[in-house]
Amino acid sequence: MTDQFYDSIFKRKSFHLFRNVGSDRISADELNRIEKAYADFEALYPDIKTAIRIVPATKVNFKRDAEYCILMYSEKKNNYLMNAGFIGEQLDLYLVAHNIGSLWFGIGKPDEPQFNGLDYVIMIAIHKINDETKFRKDMFKSKRKPLEEIWEGETLGIAEIARFSPSACNTQPWFVKNEGSKLTVFRYKKPGKRGIMPAAAVSLYNRIDVGIFLCILEICMAKNKINFSRSLFVDDGADREFTKNAEYVLE
Repeated sequence: MTDQFYDSIFKRKSFHLFRNVGSDRISADELNRIEKAYADFEALYPDIKTAIRIVPATKVNFKRDAEYCILMYSEKKNNYLMNAGFIGEQLDLYLVAHNIGSLWFGIGKPDEPQFNGLDYVIMIAIHKINDETKFRKDMFKSKRKPLEEIWEGETLGIAEIARFSPSACNTQPWFVKNEGSKLTVFRYKKPGKRGIMPAAAVSLYNRIDVGIFLCILEICMAKNKINFSRSLFVDDGADREFTKNAEYVLE
């Protein structure tokens, strides 16, 4: 988890429309470097096979002016969705560092639902950005839940940043409990609330979201030189208020 990733947290934004971003285009060399970088990203579960395909946006009927879509594929094993989110957020932050705008696009339809024996999970739409000022200027103006709604206990200087993790429909489905020597991370679903997502999709996307959150949480801990050992817990996707996903024992 590099400092480059940390810096990208403040810069990244979700480009719901790729308009007024200039005429620059992602080169073939940049596409190759994305694929090579992906191979070196850290996984929560190294034994779960994953892969990406980069295809023209028109191939998956993406109609918001993106150049390409990066399709993520994975074996379907316990916590594969959380694992995909964890790896995918590193990809997201890598793109930002190279002035490539991105959008996690959950409702996209893949042209190929399987690739090398792996199942499609989610896609990220991308476009070259010709001016860094088109990225987020002030992350702290982004709409997020109050800190007390997602964190209990001392913040350690990391909660203030990790709370800006992206999530499907900005649901922010996480809660962290700090007990001094241990952080426990839960997938949180407020009873009776699901926002604008179809009910059947909430659990799927929120498990990806938790993986995204864990990625940014660990980047923040690395930046603040907080050492830890991590334990992960299987999330079966059940519709409950709190589902324990991870424990970090602080060293």
